[in-house]
Amino acid sequence: MRPPLVPLVTLLAALTAAGPASAGTRAASPAVARVNFVAPQNYVDGNLQWSSVDQRLTFEGLSRLFDREARRALPPGTTIEIDILALDLAGRIDPLASRTGELRVMRPDTWPSLPLRYRLLRDGRVIGRGEETLRAMNYLMDPVAARSGAPLRYERAMIAGWFRTRFAGASS
Repeated sequence: MRPPLVPLVTLLAALTAAGPASAGTRAASPAVARVNFVAPQNYVDGNLQWSSVDQRLTFEGLSRLFDREARRALPPGTTIEIDILALDLAGRIDPLASRTGELRVMRPDTWPSLPLRYRLLRDGRVIGRGEETLRAMNYLMDPVAARSGAPLRYERAMIAGWFRTRFAGASS
């Protein structure tokens, strides 16, 4: 069962307003995301179609995206632990469309999907948790992502949107 959004945001706002736990001159460290990929051999995009290098680079890229958004959306000193339960990147590998078998074809019915479980911690205490599936069903309609040549551009937009809606107002 997912906790209600309002109490979580209220708690985060109170933590932010209170400032760092110590009254010393040292500022609290920025928020951080710890990402764990649970049973990646079962991911739709995470096993037979990729080399181990591609898989590693994708997991590192997703970890960086979560960490970047955590720093933007969460108050300093907060940690979010994320378990990626499954992974289905935008598009599909079409082995017939490419000689190498590595061409990813984007279609309206191949949106990215990322089921996850998260725990939000402050000073080692759990202050929020949830389990949900991130989806970007209209991913091809995002003009910024569509024009970008960056790897994981559609997943980046999906993750940023999740942080904006799930943790709205948490860092202010």
